[in-house]
Amino acid sequence: MAKLTRRLHENFERQLISIEATRQKMEFLYTNGQICISDIEHVYAGLFIELFTDFEALLEDLFFGILNGSLFTRTYPVIKKATITPKTEIKNIVFNGKPYVNWLPYDNTIKRAKLFIISGEPFCRPPNDKITNISNYHTIRNAIAHKSEYSLEKFNSMISSIPLLPSEKTPTGYLRSRPNGGGQTQFEIAAIELKTFTNILCV
Repeated sequence: MAKLTRRLHENFERQLISIEATRQKMEFLYTNGQICISDIEHVYAGLFIELFTDFEALLEDLFFGILNGSLFTRTYPVIKKATITPKTEIKNIVFNGKPYVNWLPYDNTIKRAKLFIISGEPFCRPPNDKITNISNYHTIRNAIAHKSEYSLEKFNSMISSIPLLPSEKTPTGYLRSRPNGGGQTQFEIAAIELKTFTNILCV
């Protein structure tokens, strides 16, 4: 039986709550001197990778759920350009002989959606500023995951105009920083942005 796309957002939101609970617990331990700075940085790196893995999984599940008819929405029309039968071949056709496809940068998802769905619904719904935010968070994700010269250069370019302490000019240091002395860390802000983004996709 087909399910509402909303279910994907709700599942993602539960994952965010779990990730945030872990982050807060680790910050408490660090504040109380029970773990050191390298420990908390490893935690942030791992949690941010998990956050993005869950986000990419949602994009893939939403895409294939719409194409194979296992997901539906009552709020926008989804008109597929062609009906693929049998449904078991949908992934093979989309993957085009590859073991997997990249959903990020987000332009990859938009181009793929427009190939199979008229107007690229719902993947073309997020506004450009939200897509730019996702691109920035993807840059941080790559800097953490790959640690290559190229990925770190992109990260450094992204933060070049932001006033930061020396300790905040690393991917994990940046995620722990609080812009303008605010109450939320960049990690928390990123999680909220991803939640907002998935909410737009899964209305």
